[in-house]
Amino acid sequence: MLIRVVSQAHCAEDATGIARGLFEGYEAPLYPTFDYGTLMTDGGRWSDSLPEEIRDVGSVRADSDTGNDLIEGAWHSTMNELSRKLAVIRSAFEQLTDEEILEGPSVEATVEPWNPLGLATDEDDYIDTYTGDVRYAMHGVGGYSGPVFYLYDEYGTAIRAPSEYRTLLENIATGDTHEGDREWFVTPVDVHY
Repeated sequence: MLIRVVSQAHCAEDATGIARGLFEGYEAPLYPTFDYGTLMTDGGRWSDSLPEEIRDVGSVRADSDTGNDLIEGAWHSTMNELSRKLAVIRSAFEQLTDEEILEGPSVEATVEPWNPLGLATDEDDYIDTYTGDVRYAMHGVGGYSGPVFYLYDEYGTAIRAPSEYRTLLENIATGDTHEGDREWFVTPVDVHY
């Protein structure tokens, strides 16, 4: 899947180095543990579908149109995955006893529109039927990384909650970084779970 790493860096090349460090262990131990990450400069699967500025350097300013699209798309995908898993959990609690839930059955659920930030442009994106294992759905919603999450910070930690996402957007919009001489960048990375 194509995740996005949002980081504070001096330039696009530094941001690409930060993302590379997450997967090669230069900066810190890998967390979350990705099988591997391929940056777009290395010919990732999605390289041809991304703007040339990303293919050349690997990262783009987060406050640019391209950066904003990458971040918003990642959050949209995360909310879509979370809403599907939450629908399974809700259905399980309505239909099953505690003992039945502990057996980890597959539960069919209708996924209703749920996106607290209003990023969906079409309700049909969210209305469908989804079947999933209830305990796996609980694990996905409660996890700190994995195939449910498409947006990560420079430390390899998933942006999981709407409040975290709003804070990230606010920091990008105001240029608020830990150090004044840095800017926000986004780096798309091909990962395999």
